[in-house]
Amino acid sequence: MNAQPIDTGPAGEECLNVAEFYRGATVLVTGGTGFIGKVLVEKLLRCFDVKKIVLLIRRKGNASPADRLHRMLEGPIFDTLRSTVPDAKDRLRRVVAMDSAFECENIVDDVDKAKLCNEVQIIFHVMASIRFDEELDDAIAMNVTATRRLYELASAMADLRSIVHVSTFYSNCDKKHIAERIYDDVPYGGLEHIQHFLKGLEAPEKQQLTKLVLGTMPNTYVFTKKCAESMIKSTFSELPIGVFRPPIVISSYREPEPGWVDCFHGATGLWVPMVLGKTIWYFGEPDCKPFMTPVDQTVAGMIAAGCDIYRRRSLILPVEKPLPVYNYAFAENAFPFRDYVGLVSSGLANPVDRLLSRIRVRISPWRIFPKILLWLMTFQARVADEVLAWFGKRGSNVKILSAISSLADAVEYFRCRMWTTENGNVRRMLALLSRDDAERLEFDGDRIDWKDYHKSYAKGIARELMRKNLQRQQHRKSAMAKSS
Repeated sequence: MNAQPIDTGPAGEECLNVAEFYRGATVLVTGGTGFIGKVLVEKLLRCFDVKKIVLLIRRKGNASPADRLHRMLEGPIFDTLRSTVPDAKDRLRRVVAMDSAFECENIVDDVDKAKLCNEVQIIFHVMASIRFDEELDDAIAMNVTATRRLYELASAMADLRSIVHVSTFYSNCDKKHIAERIYDDVPYGGLEHIQHFLKGLEAPEKQQLTKLVLGTMPNTYVFTKKCAESMIKSTFSELPIGVFRPPIVISSYREPEPGWVDCFHGATGLWVPMVLGKTIWYFGEPDCKPFMTPVDQTVAGMIAAGCDIYRRRSLILPVEKPLPVYNYAFAENAFPFRDYVGLVSSGLANPVDRLLSRIRVRISPWRIFPKILLWLMTFQARVADEVLAWFGKRGSNVKILSAISSLADAVEYFRCRMWTTENGNVRRMLALLSRDDAERLEFDGDRIDWKDYHKSYAKGIARELMRKNLQRQQHRKSAMAKSS
C-alpha cells in the first residue's frame, strides 16, 4: 500500500485520504454474501482501486464457496458496476472466495492461512448470526467464538493495517445513553462463566438460564454482540481494530440503486404487507424515534472507519491508544414511528393504495388492537389455505402471516424505546474527509432527506418480492423437470 499524502483538516488534523488508503490493498471480508457484505464488496470494487477482495465463505449444501461467489457476482447488485465502469470484468475478477469453517479452531487450511497472513492489510468482519431467537450457546459460537478465531488469525498477519469490527448500536440497549466506548459489564463474572454454566444443560434448563443471563436485554443477538465487544477489548486491543455500530440497517438510499434490498429482516420486512396491499397493525410507541440508516451510507461509514482506525494507530502514542468505537446513529434527523406509515406509503404506485395504507397499516400504542386484528387475519388465512387445498393447491397464507407476526414480536422492543447517544468519532471522520473522498463517501445521516428516500423504499421491496417469486417459480419448474 502506498503512503498517504498529508493533507490537513480542521484544527490541523491529517485528512483521511480514504482512496489512497485502499489503493492496491488486499481486503478480507467475512459475511460478504450477506446484505451489508454485498454492498461493501460492490462499493469497494466500483469506487476504490483495491488489489484483491478475499471473501471467507462456507460451503452451503452442494454449493462450494466458488459457486456461491459466482452466483453473487452475477446478481443485480453488480449491474451498476457492469454498466458504468469500463474495466468492470477485471474488477470483478479481483474478488476471490476462500473456503472457511468458523466452527473449527482453524477457520481456514494451512495453505490459505499462509496466503492471508502474507497478503491481507484490511479486514471487515461483517459476519454474524442476526437471528433474535437463536439459542444462547449457538449465538455465542457464531458472534463471539468465531470472532475470536478470526482475530487470532489476524494477529499473525504481517502487514495488517486495520480491522473494522461491525457490531450493532443496540449491543448496549439496556442503557438509555450509549457512548462511544466498550461496555464490559457482562454479567455472571463474564462470558467464560456463562459458557461453563451452559455445558451439560438440557434444552429447558438452557432456556431458563438464558432468561437470567439476558436480564433486561431483549435477545441473544444483542447480548452476544456486547460480549464480542468486551472480548475484543480484553484480548485483542493491541490489534489495529475499531468497533463500528450501525443501528437498524434498511434498503439503500442511492447506491448501487435507490431502494435496493435483498432480504426482509428487521424493519424492512414489516412493510411487506403494505406493499402487498394487506392489513396489519403493530404494537409500539408512535412517538418513539428509531435510529435507522440506509445500507449504502452504512457501508460508506465502514469504509471511512477502516482508514480512520489506521490513522489513529499511526498518530497516537502506544500508551494512549484507546479502542475506537463509532456509533453510527444520528438523532437530529430521526423521525417518529407515527410518520413511518406515511413515508413508506408515499412510494406506492397506486394513489388508492397510498390512501388506504394509512388505515391498513398502523403503529398502535394499545396492544389489544393489533392482537385482535392478528386473530382475524389468522382465521382468514386459514380459510384461504383450506380453499386452495380443495383445488389441490398448496396455500402459504398462514405461513407468511406467522413469519411477519414473529418478526414483529422480535423487534417490538425497539418500537417501544428511545435512546440518546454520542457520535463524535463519526462526525470527526466526516470533517476529515478530503474533497474527493467526500464525493465518494456519503454517510452523514443528518443530511438524509427521508421523504426523498422513501420514494424508492416501497419500490425496492416490490422489486425484491418479484425477484423472489420468480426464483421460486424457477425452482419449482426445475424440481418438476427432475422428477419427470
